[in-house]
Amino acid sequence: MCTPTEDGQDVRHGTCFVLGMLLVAYLSAATSAGEAAPWRDLVDRTIAETCAIRQLPMKRPVEVRPMTTFEGGYTKGIGSTVWEEHYAQAWRDGWCAVGVYCESKDRNGNGSNTSPNRPRGLYDHSANVLYVDVEADDYAGTVAHEFTHALQHQNFPALNALHLWYNRDLAAAGNAVIEGGAHVVGWSFRPNQRTRLCMMTPDEDGSRQPRWWRWSPDDFKAHEMFPHAFGPAISFEALLAGGTEGLDALLANPPLSTLAVLRPTRDGPVDFIKLPVDELKAALAERSCEVGLRNTVGAVGIWGLFSLHGVAPDDRLPGFVDEWVGDRFAHLSCPNANDDEFAWLTRWRSGKAAREFAQRFNAIASKIVSYGGVLRGVPTATERDRSVIVVTPALAETLDHLAESDVRTFSRYDDWMASGCFPQDTCYDPDRGRDRPGTRVTPVDNSCPSGTAPPAGFSDWLSRVRRARDPSLRRIPDAESLAEAAGRLAVFCATNAVRNSDLKNACRASYGSVGYLARLDADPEWQQLPACLGSQDFRAWLESAYYPDADRPFASTAIVPTTYGAALAAAALETSGAAGLRALLDSPPLSTLGVLRPDLSAPVAFMRMPHAELAEHRCRVDATDTQGVLGIWNLLMDYGEAPEDDTLPAFLLAWRGDRQSFIRCGDDGDSPSTGWISISRWDTPEAANTFASHFLALAPAAAKETGFSTSPRVVVDEDTVWIVAPELHTLTPVLKARVEMRTYSDFRDWVADGCFPLDDCN
Repeated sequence: MCTPTEDGQDVRHGTCFVLGMLLVAYLSAATSAGEAAPWRDLVDRTIAETCAIRQLPMKRPVEVRPMTTFEGGYTKGIGSTVWEEHYAQAWRDGWCAVGVYCESKDRNGNGSNTSPNRPRGLYDHSANVLYVDVEADDYAGTVAHEFTHALQHQNFPALNALHLWYNRDLAAAGNAVIEGGAHVVGWSFRPNQRTRLCMMTPDEDGSRQPRWWRWSPDDFKAHEMFPHAFGPAISFEALLAGGTEGLDALLANPPLSTLAVLRPTRDGPVDFIKLPVDELKAALAERSCEVGLRNTVGAVGIWGLFSLHGVAPDDRLPGFVDEWVGDRFAHLSCPNANDDEFAWLTRWRSGKAAREFAQRFNAIASKIVSYGGVLRGVPTATERDRSVIVVTPALAETLDHLAESDVRTFSRYDDWMASGCFPQDTCYDPDRGRDRPGTRVTPVDNSCPSGTAPPAGFSDWLSRVRRARDPSLRRIPDAESLAEAAGRLAVFCATNAVRNSDLKNACRASYGSVGYLARLDADPEWQQLPACLGSQDFRAWLESAYYPDADRPFASTAIVPTTYGAALAAAALETSGAAGLRALLDSPPLSTLGVLRPDLSAPVAFMRMPHAELAEHRCRVDATDTQGVLGIWNLLMDYGEAPEDDTLPAFLLAWRGDRQSFIRCGDDGDSPSTGWISISRWDTPEAANTFASHFLALAPAAAKETGFSTSPRVVVDEDTVWIVAPELHTLTPVLKARVEMRTYSDFRDWVADGCFPLDDCN
């Protein structure tokens, strides 16, 4: 695997992959050599679409192997980089001396050890091999993520200088653009992840969904997870501002520090430091101590240190850390247990920031010793102008030497590379590891093809995101007045759509969704959401957010107003802005069919039962309501007459109104005749007959729940279906002659006519 020598160089054994380079990966596959893998077409198509997004040439074919053949592993306290135990221990002890990023272990040697889950996949840049696991769900996005790493590595080989053994802070910063760029591409294949990207900004005070700033920078994961937490935001900003050329520019000259990632607008020069390790070692000559790990903590490491020990918040970078300029530490390993020494030089833009760092460090110094369990004495922080020098007591005499450390300042990655990667003794060798003995790479024709388009909807989505990011378009004008109008519509429909549940649900879909968008617009965390999603994506997002465990979510009376209605409002907002929302409140759909299929301009028949004529037959209406398309769809699904998915049965598109009533006939004291009568209108006789046949099929099973007889009288009269309980069949001629029907195409026409079947609107 990757084995650093004493000067930090790598001696490669077998397959080497480094977290600081392109290592976190997420896919796998299972197929034998030469076998036509059933997943190969999906992998090839995903690779082609990834090329279409990234627009980088494939310079060497990548071999795809089963994840089960990968021989790598995971080193506790380091991550997915595998080192020989001697060097892994030096790494852990060095960071424990800092007081963070180590396995918690007290002076009695007690600690914890957990085994991480096996990764879903991996791109091994040194062997140019992609390991895949196609048994994982939704692995196309993972293939895209890892293949993006292959394109990055082959087109920007200077990124190999980001070696975490030398400078973990620089490695974390560089990997922010490496992993961030791969996440942007991989997430582009997943609609729910596209939403996260759209709402993501690198600004603490901007959109905070997802809450990248609310992470916990403790244990070794602070630097390991930093690229994944903060990289996508800056990479996505680069893509929006400059297209794929913007991503290329980040890779060509990545940020020099984690502070430059956390504070993109304050990106300034960074001090790289070479400590006087010979003088440090000489001060401990009598104890035969050896220089161990030398590395840079950086802004994110300092944040993690102080957060872990309770002198900084987890969710916000402390203000003084903004003034960090550079740092470097050296851990000296001595022969006896708990007997090591430590020196650390930090540099700041102001004396005030240096002073605050020193004060916070000294406040927790004894905790650091107890937590790490490796130091002999408690270190002390001493100010020297705009520098702070931290040393254990045995190194106090080296303060002057440390203050005079060799310092070189760089503003660009390529300038640092040109210097020989100071303070490293050697820099990146572009030919190293290229044709290693024993490495077999079978050429595979997965070079970037021409003419392939990005994943479906990708370009439209990017355009939508750019609109969402425009502050002048993000807010809804007069959102408060829209919310008030939505409230008035709610009261109006509740009052005037009595005994018409279908119309009430249609109204609710309108006023509820407009009110919901108005509330989102008032919340900085969520105001971009409607603009980030197309109307159908918005509905799918709401379904997964609010009804993740629903057995049959698609036709429920709750989900249609909540999700289809929100999609209706989102489409109105996208098409006509606030005026579209106001128009939706002025004229909501007259039925749930209008919510489910807003593209249909279908008139709706409203019906009024002939109460006076029924009374002449000693009958009265005890209860009456409408089913609507939503109610019929639910009924059909309940009894196996419709597929339980998101597909509305085609004949229901021809529904044009209904009314069902519970009738009671007979004088007081008599044994009454009771039962249900259902009347429905359809656009065509064919649709009417289809509904009648479905109802007859489900009637025996549904009789107990619906109250209908197991053998109802069903009469199809051209476009109208009459379903009557046998006990009431003599009323059929009366109903056919005297039921009043009025048809409306627009909500406003219905209101103008007095909210029929009411005598007048309330």
